[in-house]
Formats: sequence, C-alpha cells, structure tokens
Amino acid sequence: MKRLLLAWAGVLCIVPDARAGVLGPLDVTVHHRCLGGDDQPGLSLHAEAPVRGITVTLERVDGPRKVFRIPAMKAGETRRVGMPQEPGRQYYRAIVEAAGHQPPYEVAFSAAVARPFRLEVPPEGVDLALGRIAVRLQGDPERVTLTLTGLDGQELLRKHWRLDLPMGRPDTLTFDPPKDPVGRVEVVAEDPEGFRQAVEFSPVVMEVPHDEVLFEFGKADILPEEEPKLARVLEETHRVLATLGTQLRLRLYVAGYTDTVGSREFNQSLSGARAAATALWLKAHGLKVPVCSQGFGEDALAVPTPDETPEPRNRRSLFVLAAQGPSGAAFPRGGWVCH
Repeated sequence: MKRLLLAWAGVLCIVPDARAGVLGPLDVTVHHRCLGGDDQPGLSLHAEAPVRGITVTLERVDGPRKVFRIPAMKAGETRRVGMPQEPGRQYYRAIVEAAGHQPPYEVAFSAAVARPFRLEVPPEGVDLALGRIAVRLQGDPERVTLTLTGLDGQELLRKHWRLDLPMGRPDTLTFDPPKDPVGRVEVVAEDPEGFRQAVEFSPVVMEVPHDEVLFEFGKADILPEEEPKLARVLEETHRVLATLGTQLRLRLYVAGYTDTVGSREFNQSLSGARAAATALWLKAHGLKVPVCSQGFGEDALAVPTPDETPEPRNRRSLFVLAAQGPSGAAFPRGGWVCH
C-alpha cells in the first residue's frame, strides 16, 4: 500500500491512498525545515518504479517561481528540487506532474530556513558550585535552555531564558546549584523557528594522588619535614588540571578524616583544622584553582572499627578536583569552606 507523505506547516500528514495514486510510483517528501546553503525548501521525489515526463512547479507567495523538468527517473532513484530562501519563514505552492498520471498533484506548505546564530560556553566559564555558566551568543536566538542531569540520569534542573525581552540577553546563566552531583550539563540556544545549537559536557571528578601528611598528636600545624608531600600534591594537581583543560571552573577539595580514638567532637574539629591547614599551604604555594576544605572526623571511616581503635588507614585525607562539592560515602555532607 502506497502513501504520500506531506509535511504541512511543520506537521507530518498522511494523504489517503486515493490522493497518492495520482502520482503513480512517485513518493513526494516536502522539505520544510532547512539550514540554508545546499539545504533549501522544496520537494524530494522518489521513484518506486520507472517514471517519465516529470514536471515540478514550485512557487512562493512573494513572487518567485521555478519549473523543474525531469525527463525520466529509474526505479529507486531520488531527486530533490528546491528554491533559495532567505532565513525565516515563507509559504509555497507546488504542483507535481508525471506523464500518464492525471490530474496533477498540488500541495501548499510553509518552510523555515535557519537564521545564522552561534552559541559558545567560553573556557573557564562554568562554575557549578556557584550556579554560574557564562555564554556567548551571536545572531538572534530567541531563548536559551539549561538542563542539569544527575549521575543517575534524572533531571536536576531545567531553566529557560528568553532573549527577546527588554532586559536583553544574558552573558551569564545563573541558577540555584542542585544539591545532588551533576553528571551532564546541556546548554541549548533556539531561534524563533525552533532551530537549535547545543553545548553539552560532563563535569569531572578526579582524585589527586598523594602521600599522607603526618601531624603531631592533637595538632594541625604543617611540619617542615612533611612539606615535600604537599609539594607533590601541588605538582600532581597541576598535572591533572593540564589534562582536564579549562572548560570547567574546577576546585580542589581537601577532605580530612580521623580514626575513632578520642571523642567524636574532638576528631571532627581536628580533621577540619588539618584539612584547612593543608588547603591554605597549597594556596600559599601557588595552587592555580580555588581550594576548599572540610573535616569529616570519624563519620566516613575507610575501615569500620569500634570506638577507641587506633586504625592508621582511617587517619587519612583526600584531594579531589571537581566542578562542585563531591558527594558519596566518603563525603557524607556539604558545608565546604573555600579559601
């Protein structure tokens, strides 16, 4: 059973079999959304069997008219005919004739050609922790949409900005940072006809290799003999940053942990002080990105132990490069302090 597929003002319509029969073996597709250049409004003809004596008349309501004559088409052959159009929307009438098939088939349709525009997210323009994404827009898009998706694929945030309002277009998209970690960021610009450009990327969370820095009992001062370990952290951080590039505004998150010896309150305070001292040392010695710290005390043990157990593997720190505060079992809460 043959059907003639027609795109009418942006909606796909199916013409009943009786109408399709007037063109015999020809299937006709209307091109009504085009990018310009070689992609222009018009028709595509596909021959399911040999057909001859084809004439296509394409006329636009503002005056231009073109006639295309195709002597013959082989079975399986496809031909496209079109008319150059400036960006925007226009209205057309087309007549398709084929020898031996009467009456001619006529169709009216509207067609949109994309207006040139461009969307860019500049280097270092993304700060998910503060809820800011810088954008550069060229041309005349009508709106921008930001979508943040979580690690599980669930949508965390979707926000629209209209660009044709009196306040003008934004150069920075601002939003309330989601509490859950972001797995994918998509920024989409659309013009009035629905043509779109998108920038999509995934935030990175990467742990920085390090050797454990040792402290005096109950203290948070950086010992001179431990500074070479922090110098290596600094070197490794810059190495990792060089591999990640500058698309995201990354931070180094320094987390401190203790074993279960002592009170929970004391361990919490001590781990926070040691993480802050480590972060401040890195900042003072040339760290190129913001650095944030937090102590988790004995709330995220690497090795579960009873109370008052001196387990060395629990006296540790983590250094993580990320676009927002990391989460998960090792980071059971927010509240990072940035230096």
